[in-house]
Amino acid sequence: MLKPANQPIDHKFPNGVSRPRHDPQRPPESPRAGGQPDTTAAVRAFNNANRAHEDLWSRVRHATDTVRHARDEKAEAESLAAEADASHRVVQAEHPDRRAPRIRQLLLAALTIALDGLACNFAAQALGGGPRETLVWTALFLAVLAAGELALDVYQERQRRAGWRFLAGGLGAFVAMLGVLRYSFLITVGTEGPVTAVTGAALFTAATACLVLLGYRALRAAETAAAWKARRRKLALERKARAAHGTVKAQIARRDRLADAYLSQLRTSLLQSCTASQLAAMEHAVRMHLAGKDER
Repeated sequence: MLKPANQPIDHKFPNGVSRPRHDPQRPPESPRAGGQPDTTAAVRAFNNANRAHEDLWSRVRHATDTVRHARDEKAEAESLAAEADASHRVVQAEHPDRRAPRIRQLLLAALTIALDGLACNFAAQALGGGPRETLVWTALFLAVLAAGELALDVYQERQRRAGWRFLAGGLGAFVAMLGVLRYSFLITVGTEGPVTAVTGAALFTAATACLVLLGYRALRAAETAAAWKARRRKLALERKARAAHGTVKAQIARRDRLADAYLSQLRTSLLQSCTASQLAAMEHAVRMHLAGKDER
C-alpha cells in the first residue's frame, strides 16, 4: 500500500539500517563556520532572563569594540613608525660618518669652549681694565673660538677647501695671539722669570688649541640637522606605537575579564541545554562570539 505523498518516506539500506527521515517542511540548518555550535538561542534566552545579564553582555561587546579600535590605532601607529624609520635611514645614509646624537655633540663642543674660559681670562687680564672689562674680553674670546669651531664644521660640510684652510689659519693665529697675551700677563704678575712665563703661556696655548680641535671633531661627528629631525620623529612615533601596544593589551585584559564574568553566570544556563561533554565547546563558542571572532 502506498503512503500518502505528504508523509516522509523511510529509506532502508540493505543491512536494515534506516536513513533519517527528511521533512520537506523543515528547512535544513546551516552549519556554523569553523564547526562551532550555535549559541545564539542560549545567549538570547540568558539575556532575556535578567536585565543585568544583558547589561553585562553589552559591556563585553562594547569592550570588544574598544579592542578593535585600539588595534586599528596600533596598526596605524606601527605603520607610521616604520615609515619614519625608513625615512631616517635614507637621510642618515647621506652622511654615514655622522651618527652621534646632535644635542650631545653640541654639548661636548660647548664644554670644550667652557674649559677654555680660564686660559682666555688670563689673556683678557693682560689687556688691563677692571673686572667687568676683563669679563667682557673673556666672553669675546670664547665667542670667537666657538664661532671658529662652527665655521670650520660648516665649511667642511660644504666642501669649501680654500675657505676652510683660510679659516683654520685665522683661528690658529687667534690662538697664538691669546698665547702672547697670556705670556704678557704671566710675565707681569709672576716673579719666577721669563722661562716660567713662556712655559705657562705655551701650556695654556696648547690646551686651548687641543680643546678647539676636540670641539671641532665633536661637531664633525654629530648628525646633521635633517637626520636629527628625522630621528626625533622616528623616536616619537615609536613611543606612540609602544603606547598603542600597551593600550591594546590593557583593553584585551579588560574584555577578557568581563567575558569571564559573563561566562561564569552563563555556565549554569548552558548546562540546561547541553551535556557536560558539550559544555567546553559551547563556552568556547560563546567566548568567540563575545570577542567578535565569529563575525569575520
